[in-house]
Amino acid sequence: MKLTSLLRIFSITLLAGYSAGPLAVAQSKAAPARSFSITGTLVNSTNGAPVQHGSLTATFVPRGNAPSRQSPAPIGPIDADDHGRFSISLPSAGMWRLVASARGYVTQSYDEHESFSSGIVLTAASPTLDLRFRIAPEAVITGSVLDEAGEPVRNASVSLFVVQAPRPDAVPPPPRARARTSTDDRGIYEFDDLLPGDYQINVQAQVWYAMAAQQKGFNTANQPPLDPSLDVAYPLTWYPGTDDSAQAETISLGAGDNRQADFQLLPIPSVHLRILPDAATAGDRRMQAYPMIEKLSAGGRLGYTPFSAHIDSQGGIDVGGLAPGRYEVRLQGRGQAVKPALIDVTAGAVQTLDMSAASTMASVSIRIDGIDEAEANSVRVSLIDPGSGRNAARDGAGGYFLRGALLRRGGAEGASRTMEVPPGRYEVVLMGKPNLYLTGITAQSAEAVGRFVTVPSGSSTLNLHVADGRASVTGIASKDGKPSVGAMVLLVPATLGNPAGLNIIRRDQTNTDGSFDLNDVLPGQYILIAIDQGWQVNWKDPSTLNGYMLHGVPVELHSAASVKEEIEAQAP
Repeated sequence: MKLTSLLRIFSITLLAGYSAGPLAVAQSKAAPARSFSITGTLVNSTNGAPVQHGSLTATFVPRGNAPSRQSPAPIGPIDADDHGRFSISLPSAGMWRLVASARGYVTQSYDEHESFSSGIVLTAASPTLDLRFRIAPEAVITGSVLDEAGEPVRNASVSLFVVQAPRPDAVPPPPRARARTSTDDRGIYEFDDLLPGDYQINVQAQVWYAMAAQQKGFNTANQPPLDPSLDVAYPLTWYPGTDDSAQAETISLGAGDNRQADFQLLPIPSVHLRILPDAATAGDRRMQAYPMIEKLSAGGRLGYTPFSAHIDSQGGIDVGGLAPGRYEVRLQGRGQAVKPALIDVTAGAVQTLDMSAASTMASVSIRIDGIDEAEANSVRVSLIDPGSGRNAARDGAGGYFLRGALLRRGGAEGASRTMEVPPGRYEVVLMGKPNLYLTGITAQSAEAVGRFVTVPSGSSTLNLHVADGRASVTGIASKDGKPSVGAMVLLVPATLGNPAGLNIIRRDQTNTDGSFDLNDVLPGQYILIAIDQGWQVNWKDPSTLNGYMLHGVPVELHSAASVKEEIEAQAP
């Protein structure tokens, strides 16, 4: 209701009060403001026992494309009592996100599954909702990292990854980075606050007793060769003790599990790489470049590699402390262009990388049409490796990315930019402007099929045809005439599996009123599915997904369309 309407009602009531006397004035008093609240019990997800003295916070969630307004401040933290009971008074109706935490438990949103949860929807008709809020006891992985002599390895970098199920297109996604920590002075590490799931761990460290000798010679010439016993390196090691990520053991955690994962690192002879800088700058100390070396794998980038280096009198850079593998090498220095190069480093003789030689990278010129210049300049382009799901390069910031290779922006209007990436097949993804979408790609000296491009070594050009107006799908999922709360909603492209078509499956979780919101959807033809309590369903299995699609709702989305659907949730 508008403010002017409220003032008009107040004026009429005030005049009526003056004409009708004290009784009318008393009757015209405003009714008490309606109160809204969330009540419930916090319980252990494994045994249903009350969780004492947990803390809860409620945050207002704006919905859809409604006009922006100042949202109420978060409410909380509110403590549960000795029996796990809680009551949270809220200032307004709407959708609220409820988060709970307690000592020894994972911090979770209400009915959380993966990155989804159910919002609590309050209305004038339903101003109060009573919940049973289940939170999982935290799982923990701890372990030690020892060297070949059984001594602790300090400051080792330990990384935790979530193992993901294969996608419907049968492409196994790589493990997703979850957390990173370092070992303490006892060589101990710990990952806590973990949800049930499957995990893998790797460790990267420097050989502590060789570090001083290896690093001593940087920026000095004519250094004597290192003692072979000190010219060693630890390979990147996956639990339980392999340098091959395909052989890594998966650690399966249940709620409250405590697992031990210990490492013993074994040094190997260090591999040496001799880098010859660009001939134009070699030997010029004022323009001395520093190497940045990142190890690559079939699953993507493994992070920057610690190494030792020293520079000889000719300006060549001798890099040691490397383990065998594929690396991306860049020289970064004052007044120099960043120039990445790929090299496969093998055990044995010193290998040479000449930065003056023709690049083996793919130099990709990106042009965008279909939108005005200002919008084109604010669009970022990602080249996604379909095997790993990771970015090979990103652009749009006008500078060099450490996790991509944007080299320069060309043209007076800034409509063209050039990237250097490893040759291969990529999916083109637009970022930075959520309402834009890709309608097609025209390629020169490269191959384009749908959203995918294959770029060779050398120069190529991609013309990206872009349009404005993503769509949205909202609605209600019900089961037997009642809202289906916590259902998994999937919007599956009708062209799933076709390399030239859409292959992005959108998901959501229904709220306490059965509602769901899928925004910023690419226009196209889809099948809409809701699975009641379906979070244990292996929807990534093609045959399982096809079974649900047979009973789904076809949806055709045009540019800027806003579609509302009421669907029946299927049994899991």
